[in-house]
Amino acid sequence: MPRSVCDILQETAIHQKLEELREKTKATGHEHGFNVCSDGRITKVIEGTDSIIDKSEVNKECNYQIDISFHSHPNFYAYPSKGDYITDIYEQPRISSCVYGETDDTVTCYRTSNKLRNKYRPLIENARSKEYEAYIKMKNATNPEEEDRLYYEYTQARNNYIDVLTDVAKEVVSYVYRGLNFIINPYAEVGDDYDKAIREIQRFGDYDEIALVDCGKI
Repeated sequence: MPRSVCDILQETAIHQKLEELREKTKATGHEHGFNVCSDGRITKVIEGTDSIIDKSEVNKECNYQIDISFHSHPNFYAYPSKGDYITDIYEQPRISSCVYGETDDTVTCYRTSNKLRNKYRPLIENARSKEYEAYIKMKNATNPEEEDRLYYEYTQARNNYIDVLTDVAKEVVSYVYRGLNFIINPYAEVGDDYDKAIREIQRFGDYDEIALVDCGKI
């Protein structure tokens, strides 16, 4: 990561925004997030649910040019989930993504390599677009027979999208935790070997295509 991202977090404006994110996470039990834009602006803190956050609003506010992307994990550790890695690959913050964990009250910053980003973002984008196109066609069906046919096509596109995400997740986590056998859809509500592994020990350092830094307490 260019320049120690942990030092950047100590800058007054960013540190204050992190404190706001922490307090809102603790008060609501919901994920919160904000961005440091590449032009230096810091977005507002937005709220998600207890398990997910849609950052499209603040990504757009940065004109999709992001230096650091922040979000929180209520009632969990400051460590990236499989879905967090997918988001880092897709949104491509220039410096890092960072996550605050309420359980350990710390921040972890992480970044996927340009190699992984260039390899997987087009695949994710293509599969996502095809799923959306199939969904719109299904919603616009004009009779039950057409709706049934288009529902099948949507299901196929949806399953393909999930398969792509799962394949990406498998490769990404294998750099940090080698030998994991059971890796599932990054957004499934049940756990897998990666979820078990990070509960036992969180690993930090440079792992070929992944970098993870423990930035400690806010």
